[in-house]
Amino acid sequence: MHQGMPRGTKIRIISGSHRGTVESTVFQKTVDYPYELAHGFQVALDDGTWVTVKREQVRRL
Repeated sequence: MHQGMPRGTKIRIISGSHRGTVESTVFQKTVDYPYELAHGFQVALDDGTWVTVKREQVRRL
């Protein structure tokens, strides 16, 4: 399920200042939308935190 950002892609979450690296492409619940399934990414943020975000919430660096 390749959605345009393969593993290792550096990204920025567009709603804030968080940056990180895409670790996998997923179809599951996300941090901001816990009750719906969506295409997205598991991201390792630069501060060491892991999040799952919808693909519309990130941009390549």
